[in-house]
Amino acid sequence: MNINTIAIKAMKFRLKYFGKFCGPYYFTRILQKEGIHVGDNTVFYNPESQTIDRQRPWMLKIGDFCKITKGTVILTHDYSRSVLRRVYGEIIGEADETVIGDNVFIGMNSIILMGAHIGNNVIIGAGSVVSGTIPDNCVAAGNPCKVIRSLDEHYKKRKANYVDEAKFYARKFKEEYGRWPSIKEMDCFFPIYMARDRKSLEDSMVNTKLNGDNQEEIIEAFLASKPIYISYEDFIASC
Repeated sequence: MNINTIAIKAMKFRLKYFGKFCGPYYFTRILQKEGIHVGDNTVFYNPESQTIDRQRPWMLKIGDFCKITKGTVILTHDYSRSVLRRVYGEIIGEADETVIGDNVFIGMNSIILMGAHIGNNVIIGAGSVVSGTIPDNCVAAGNPCKVIRSLDEHYKKRKANYVDEAKFYARKFKEEYGRWPSIKEMDCFFPIYMARDRKSLEDSMVNTKLNGDNQEEIIEAFLASKPIYISYEDFIASC
């Protein structure tokens, strides 16, 4: 047993029994040590629930800034050849590269089949079964997984609903707890009303350190944007 194999076993042991002490990119480092190409800032959520096919590590490539969620299965081989062997007597092998591009979100319980190619900047809906090619800059879902809209269309749809959903979120919080949420409790809606300075971010304890992203880029983009409401109080008054 070589040093690298021992290191991998030790890392897996730590993840299994002391997972809460492992950082969000810990599983990524395990896969990299096993020879799988996994890019920078890619995160696997709840890796103990996932199946990442390691039989052919050189046949799997996962890009930068990917978010791979609970229950995901990613395959690099297909043993259905066993059925053909029983009928025709021959062993007919199969091989194709499974590729996930940069900045891809894979929804819960999705299956990425051998030979699937997912482009850059793609959202895969929960429970999808992906084969073939999914192009860049789109939202795709279903079994079989198909493109349902472009990323630009999705962006416009989300922007159109953004403020209304923030108000709904705040009102439901008040119904449950009898008070309006704090800025921190409003979580990802802070760009709607917060002053554009770093001190405001620090004072409100807003989370800008998002897994699978770049914190400084998040902050710089926030500082360069403009709020919809002049203050949090103004936003709450509109609710």
